[in-house]
Amino acid sequence: MPAIEYVRIINKDLQLKKWLVPVESVFDFSNEVVPLIRKEIASAEKYVRIAMFQIHREDVFNSLEKLLANKVKVEILTLPYDSINADVKPQVVSRFEDLIRKGAIIHFDRWNVGDPRETRTAFGRWYSFHGKFIVTDKSAIALSANFTHGEELDAVLIFRGIKDKITEFNQKFDDLLQLFILKANHYDGSIRRRVTEVVPTKAEHLFELPENVDAVHEDHWILHYPIELCPSNVSIEDKLYLTPFDCRGRDVISRIIADADKYVYISTESFTDEEFSKFLVNLTINKDVEMKILSGTKSRDFTDRIEKMFRNLLTQKIEVKTTEEAIHAKLVITDKTLVVSSINLNKMNLGHYKTKKFWRENTESLLICQDPEMIEFAKNKYLEIFDKSVNIREMLCQKLENQVGDIFKGAFQLSPNPEVRALFARFILKREIETKKIIIKVGRMTKKLMDYYKRTRIEREDFISALVLYNLSEAKKDYTQLKERINEIDEDVNLKNILSKLTFANLIEKEDEYFKINIDALAMNQTL
Repeated sequence: MPAIEYVRIINKDLQLKKWLVPVESVFDFSNEVVPLIRKEIASAEKYVRIAMFQIHREDVFNSLEKLLANKVKVEILTLPYDSINADVKPQVVSRFEDLIRKGAIIHFDRWNVGDPRETRTAFGRWYSFHGKFIVTDKSAIALSANFTHGEELDAVLIFRGIKDKITEFNQKFDDLLQLFILKANHYDGSIRRRVTEVVPTKAEHLFELPENVDAVHEDHWILHYPIELCPSNVSIEDKLYLTPFDCRGRDVISRIIADADKYVYISTESFTDEEFSKFLVNLTINKDVEMKILSGTKSRDFTDRIEKMFRNLLTQKIEVKTTEEAIHAKLVITDKTLVVSSINLNKMNLGHYKTKKFWRENTESLLICQDPEMIEFAKNKYLEIFDKSVNIREMLCQKLENQVGDIFKGAFQLSPNPEVRALFARFILKREIETKKIIIKVGRMTKKLMDYYKRTRIEREDFISALVLYNLSEAKKDYTQLKERINEIDEDVNLKNILSKLTFANLIEKEDEYFKINIDALAMNQTL
């Protein structure tokens, strides 16, 4: 197996510092990822193949033109010109046309997937390809970055001089060409034929343009894919995957996270998928893993949803932070696996069922690495950035401060100063999170009790028993104290009977006048 090189940029002059470890692969997680990739591309002697969502940067175009001048073949798969933001479109189109005149081969992936009526985000401009990887005669490069303007926190994993990886990445580039570009039965790519072969009687409906989509997209639109083309439960190996055709993004990322034993560290530009948020919460409820999330905080469509999700994540031992600089990296790091991908934690990026027989997902790239040394390096780099980042509680409190000011002014005709608004906001957020933690804790106690009784249906007496256990988990209490607590929600309960049953089951004990929980008995079933 090739030795591995871990490199990071220590200044903008691209001076490299090498750790005293064996060499051949490069990982970076910083705002200097694009310069590092440009340097790698510049070393190509025969060819450069780039599959990327967007390319806007002047320095990248300049590098590619130099390669063409040196007889290096340049081949790019990207989105059509109408996907480019209006403020940079004239310059970018001009640079692409220059590349074409100088011999570059540019493939425009015009295919789209889904129904744009389900989002307010501009449609007919973004298309379905969102992957990001590069291969040259010298390197295979998996990244989360686009070549767009501005510095962003991004990630890259470079396999330098590893022939098997170069062959693998070339094959993935060829797969994209076969799927979406090369002519097949008068259509761009083989994707239409592949869909039609699986569902011949329903295929025409799948290719109909959604309402209000411009006719220019005719013959390049798929509502969703038959599940037969989107495999689930594939083996998780050290390689580059194209979703959803090699695997479903949601399936693989969820399995990698669920398989972690010690820690899960996540970086995402955007996080709007409620189902995935619930998955992370449920995982930490039932499994003792350290979880940290770095996330962007903005969304055109889902700002309220994001804030609700963050609050729910904070009810568990999940640390959520954001960065002052723009964050674009899509990373998952566990004690077993490193993932560098193009997948944000959003519905179309992760993919989802449209019906039981159809799957809807953008075309994404997902690189899996299971090398322990690389994982350890990526972990340390992540923690270095995470420790300096902004706690998401600060953002949530800032939102609450405006509500506090409105309430004081509207209801009481008072004007709190900024310090008072900040203090009140912290108080509200703390109480909100504590309430949700109580819900989880009572739920855990109920689960422990039902495991003890080997039943799944919860009856009224079961729940009251769980509340007794919850109250005793705080501190031992006498009968009167317990009665006061239970009467707050149920005055008709026969508490003496419940206490008798719990004592007989050895789940609680009586010590003088006080009842206390028997942790050892409960621990036999599940750790609290």
